[in-house]
Amino acid sequence: MDRISINGRFLTQPLTGVQRFARELTHALDRKIGAGTLPASFRGTQWRILVPEGAEVDINLTHIKLERRGRGAGHLWEQTTLARATRGDILVGFGGSGPLLHPRQLVVIHDVTIFRHPEAFGRGYRALHKLLGFVLTRRAQVATVSQFSRRELGAVFGVPSEGIAVIYNAPDHFAATVPDPTIMARLGLAERGFFVLVGTLKPNKNVDFAVRAFRESALPGQKLVIVGGIHGHVFKGGGIAEADDLIFAGRLSDAEVAGLERHATAFVFPSLYEGFGIPPLEAMTQDCPVLAADIPAVREACGEATLYFDPRSGESLKGAMRAILAEPGQREALVTAGHANLARFSWEKSAESLLSILAGMRSKEA
Repeated sequence: MDRISINGRFLTQPLTGVQRFARELTHALDRKIGAGTLPASFRGTQWRILVPEGAEVDINLTHIKLERRGRGAGHLWEQTTLARATRGDILVGFGGSGPLLHPRQLVVIHDVTIFRHPEAFGRGYRALHKLLGFVLTRRAQVATVSQFSRRELGAVFGVPSEGIAVIYNAPDHFAATVPDPTIMARLGLAERGFFVLVGTLKPNKNVDFAVRAFRESALPGQKLVIVGGIHGHVFKGGGIAEADDLIFAGRLSDAEVAGLERHATAFVFPSLYEGFGIPPLEAMTQDCPVLAADIPAVREACGEATLYFDPRSGESLKGAMRAILAEPGQREALVTAGHANLARFSWEKSAESLLSILAGMRSKEA
């Protein structure tokens, strides 16, 4: 039987960037199957996505069949139930892991943050993912989300980067979001009276750096809104707590984030390390100018559509924030450049890249 199976473990996990990638790419593939726009070599192929029995899933698919197999969850389910159920299939994993001994497998490993910033992860977690990465980069067809991550994977795991494929992230899911018009009033914000930052307390996200730079800059009439699972008490030990010019908004819906970005002075992305960097592109879909860390993955994603700063220099970020306030023309130029940059990415294009990789795997077996 000609069948391609998708590892649906991501459907059992909280929604972060990796799970968003998996969901949107699966949806894009489902649409292509329904539209009959797959390459001729995939005609007659059966497509399915597997999840553990009892798992609560909320994905809506029309042409990719959802199947439940086996109890359990996590890595154990992958290495046992999933491995057995898909032994004769091509198996696709979007979340950086998969059965170690599966003979026909594509795995997307998004980045090597765990190796570049090990302080953010427990010892057991690091050991497990080191094993997974070492084996999968040698046994499976590996893909990643940027040319930068492709080089990083090759360097960390000691394999030729040329053998690693690239499937880009895309922001069109966020472009379709209807902004929530009530979020401004609920947070007491004024039009163009605040910067917005979406982040977590992982060291590579560099949120505390951005908070300190903003507070030191003392920009009149401006606030900094931080979206994510971060609360003011976390920063109190360093002398930073919620204040009139600093708002910890907590976790917000896509519609609420879009509502903020539509009216913000700019979006701030201070990350020290990323495999791609989707939040700046999401901000661009909302006509929000982006101030971003000058790191390779963000350069690759944002091109010239961003005002860059050094993510280790508070003065550099302060200068970028002052510049966007002092030069209205630059703000409009960044919004226009953002539109042009977004045209490089779509989930449709990413699905085509995925299919090209799968076709290549088949041709090697022929």
